[in-house]
Amino acid sequence: MPNQIDDATKKENIAERSSSNSESESAADIDRELVLRAQSGDTEAFGDLVDKHQRMVYGIVSRMIYKRDEVDDIVQDIFVSAWRAIGGFKGNAKFSTWLHTITVNTTIKRLKSMKKETRLSFDDKDTGLADVAAANESESPLANLQRNERSRAIKTAIESLPEKQKLVIVLHYYEHYSCDEIASILECSTGTVWSRLHYACKSLKTQLKWLIKDK
Repeated sequence: MPNQIDDATKKENIAERSSSNSESESAADIDRELVLRAQSGDTEAFGDLVDKHQRMVYGIVSRMIYKRDEVDDIVQDIFVSAWRAIGGFKGNAKFSTWLHTITVNTTIKRLKSMKKETRLSFDDKDTGLADVAAANESESPLANLQRNERSRAIKTAIESLPEKQKLVIVLHYYEHYSCDEIASILECSTGTVWSRLHYACKSLKTQLKWLIKDK
């Protein structure tokens, strides 16, 4: 009986991976079609690409920069840059990977151009304090406050990292890219990605030691 259960579980896992791969391939096929149309000047097709990928772009930028007005401006700049450069997209990589590269480069450029580093303010509505007032009824006010406190602490710790380390943390742990994929996006070696992840995690572990103990 245990062997039968194990076999059934394996089959389920294989089926899930197969389904996931099929969905990924289908999404890539849709992207390719939209890109070809956009390269021919079809603005509606490019608009479809924006609708499909803007959440991903916004997610990356908002984890690098915490001021909402800055994030909105950068996201707009990213898609303007993508539109201008789409004619040169050769399809050697997935469109999403190509767009990730533009997203990362544009965000780094904006960070470097800022006169002062953007710091997370505990009075900022983006820190999650507003969520305390709108706590879910199933969660006690204390639990909600603690959850938001942890979230702010993690954001602050990530914000304190050097730009290159912050990037690999965002791409690996939030966007779920492998080290090989990150290396392709950042145009560096996989070993360099591993090294940045190692030192970033080491720094975060030190800064968030109190949080780990609480758990």
